[in-house]
Amino acid sequence: MTAGWWSAPDPPRRPRRLRRLVLLVGLAGLFAASGTAGWAFSDPAAFGAALDGVARLAPLDIAPAGAAAPGPSGGPAAAASPGESQLASPTPGTTATPTPASTPTPAPLPSIPAVVAPDVPAAMAARLDRTLARARAALLLPGVEATVIFADGSTWNGAAGMADVAAARPVLPSTPFAAASVTKTFTSALILRYVDQGLLKLDDPLARWLPEWPNARKITIRMLLNHTSGIRDFFRNPKLDLALNKDMKRTWTSAEILEAYVPKGAAFPPGTSWSYSNTNYLLLGVIAARVGGAPWEELVRRELIDPLGLDSTYVQAVDEPLSAPALAYRIIDGFRGPTPQARTDGSTVVPFRSVVTAAGSAGAIASTTGDLARWARTLYGGTGVLSAATRREMLTFVKAYLYGTVTSYGLGVSRVGFDGHTAYGHTGALVGTRAAIRYFPREKVTVAVLFNRETFVGDDVVRILARTIFPKPAASPSPSPVVSPSPTPAP
Repeated sequence: MTAGWWSAPDPPRRPRRLRRLVLLVGLAGLFAASGTAGWAFSDPAAFGAALDGVARLAPLDIAPAGAAAPGPSGGPAAAASPGESQLASPTPGTTATPTPASTPTPAPLPSIPAVVAPDVPAAMAARLDRTLARARAALLLPGVEATVIFADGSTWNGAAGMADVAAARPVLPSTPFAAASVTKTFTSALILRYVDQGLLKLDDPLARWLPEWPNARKITIRMLLNHTSGIRDFFRNPKLDLALNKDMKRTWTSAEILEAYVPKGAAFPPGTSWSYSNTNYLLLGVIAARVGGAPWEELVRRELIDPLGLDSTYVQAVDEPLSAPALAYRIIDGFRGPTPQARTDGSTVVPFRSVVTAAGSAGAIASTTGDLARWARTLYGGTGVLSAATRREMLTFVKAYLYGTVTSYGLGVSRVGFDGHTAYGHTGALVGTRAAIRYFPREKVTVAVLFNRETFVGDDVVRILARTIFPKPAASPSPSPVVSPSPTPAP
């Protein structure tokens, strides 16, 4: 890798079996390419308007965690603001930044309990199977996977279509997909656990860790987490887009991306507006590495993935998947109608190595919907990952504009509405693949969706499933009008 002034060395790629052995040893001692900028997280044809949206808040509109959802909306996407204050681009160099006196010991995380849950009623399971099949056909998805965990713990897993069209390999409940920006929920949780351990504060300035970054004294950890920093999104730089497509097998480091590809200038002064930026989460990965004393990918495994028993979740281009992942696709017009075209470099990194390694701590995780649903249920509806106070901070939302709709974004989590039902979670999108996790706090229901097409967003399938999970009650017949007898006039 190129030695960057803000990054830790990338760890060697190692198989999952070795990782598990390392974890067991640790436990014994202590525990243990479209050609358009922005394609990495959205389809330009479908969401071009969102990329040009403006989110101006003066001042920030903070909504309490329990406030009603603002209405149906898609998940997060980049929203660039045309007004900007000119700031100098990052200046690489050697800086004296604080490092922990010793590697912090992660607070123990109990494994997600393997409780015996009742079976999903057969009628509901059949309806969900039919709904998923209809969603796949309607949206022309090569393959789709979904999991629903109900309030009583009963779980439905669904899979339809192809993980690899040319090889006729079907999607199974064990098939991993690129989770893309759902990765941000893990990076956020890692940072927030360090807050719980007193290793950093939400209002610490970025200057504590990266003093040479522009506006570093005015940007806080909280602003990075909720996208109010004003830092522009590196994925919107057309030069990076060209570089990623030119060599899809190249491995990028966070240092290379942060040094060369973050657009110059600020989208707005820190803390005055909202704009989705993957750069925020690359910086958070660098900060996590500084605090934890190890690369982000090692920390997220050691402190979250392994302790929670998320065996099918892994960091792409670092860990080997347990099962062959679903390939990414775009749909093109062929002689026989819409035809899936794979977006791949021929490896098990989906969609391909250059974009995944560029995404890093903002989007490099892959998983199954079974794991992601359990993760969402534990993070948003359970206890043990975060303290109650820090969880409240996570679920404190600022107003955001997504896909032309007003919605809400917290610390690595969005709040959206599905036909009157409020949900927390996140969506994800890399070229040719989509993801979504949603937890409905009132109903205590969790939904996770993964599919391999670059149009639409994961919430589109969540919305379709939600209408089966939460059917509207049948309208009660209107009572027949009753005519009150007129009083008899007094004689």
